[in-house]
Amino acid sequence: MITLDQAQLYVRESLVALAPVEISLDQALGCVAAEVIVAHVPVPGFSSSAMDGYALRATDTIDAPVSLRIVGATLAGDVATSRIDAHEAIRIMTGAPLPDGADCVCMIEDVEVEHDGTSVQIPRTIEIDRHVRHLGDDVAVGQVLIEPGDELLAAHLGVLATQGLTSVLAHPRPRVGVLSTGNELALEFGPLEAGKIHDSNRPTLIALLRWSGFTPIDLGTSDDDIVHIADTFR
Repeated sequence: MITLDQAQLYVRESLVALAPVEISLDQALGCVAAEVIVAHVPVPGFSSSAMDGYALRATDTIDAPVSLRIVGATLAGDVATSRIDAHEAIRIMTGAPLPDGADCVCMIEDVEVEHDGTSVQIPRTIEIDRHVRHLGDDVAVGQVLIEPGDELLAAHLGVLATQGLTSVLAHPRPRVGVLSTGNELALEFGPLEAGKIHDSNRPTLIALLRWSGFTPIDLGTSDDDIVHIADTFR
């Protein structure tokens, strides 16, 4: 027998990184990146609203409270074809493109729409760029997103998805086989024969391996027979 420290040292001294492979984003959580990934798409890709509300011109709210004429609505996914002029506003949803002429957004919680739906009351002065996300505010073209050695966490995978990527070059999870041995092990669950026990170590170790980021391989059980054990490993 050797000590736990000796066993850990033995394993660590023999460790080498597995050769990198392309791994789909939905399988890459916890893996280690093996490439530099640079943004080629700005995020957001256009100036958009960060809030549900009304897009307007900041200069029209200098003497707030003011009433602005509603000239349309823009939803997320719409093409920015609308334009507002002086004393006008457009209903806008979060993520929708900012219409031409607008330079700020007043939150829906802060406004009051007239009963006939033709105008909206803005209660206070709104500063330029308020609640506006500009082109590349989150991710700029040329920005380094991932470097070799980075552990790929959920946030990394989300950022890679914004670039239209579906996979990443990374070191795969090590596969670990788990074999339980012992003449006392019952081969299947159910009533136990005399002297037999259920195998609890294997499901425990498989669960711990999966929880720790490995890919466990269930090798089943073997009795205490050296030939059978060797065949199972092979």
